[in-house]
Amino acid sequence: MTTLYLIRGLPGTGKTTLAERLKGDGVMVAADDWFECADGTYQFDPTQLQQAHQECQRRAQINLGRADTVVVHNTFSQRWEMQPYIDIAILHGARLVVLDLFDGGCTDEQLVERNSHGVPLHAIARMRERWEHDWKIANQAGP
Repeated sequence: MTTLYLIRGLPGTGKTTLAERLKGDGVMVAADDWFECADGTYQFDPTQLQQAHQECQRRAQINLGRADTVVVHNTFSQRWEMQPYIDIAILHGARLVVLDLFDGGCTDEQLVERNSHGVPLHAIARMRERWEHDWKIANQAGP
């Protein structure tokens, strides 16, 4: 049976590191992949965020039919952000495992220092404020 892992956490909590450990011979995808340049640099453009998430969902769905393990490592601060992946898992009859790193025991200032994409303090603080700890009973309708 294929397993779809969703790793959620604030920037700097180790989502990518955990994804690398879990994927084995499988595949890992993230919305951040969209912003990775061929030369290895990262160029975030907030106007392309919707496209980045659509591409991440597309890649997760395609790979669920090909790999035993698919790991998606996005922030997923709220249930509605996870819902497309939950639907994909159901559609493919995949086992769904959600791993919640939240803040990894770090302060916002520590997360600023730890995250690899330069997410600023105010953005991390906003994510923390809207975090749905119990995503299973959250508002599924979205924003």
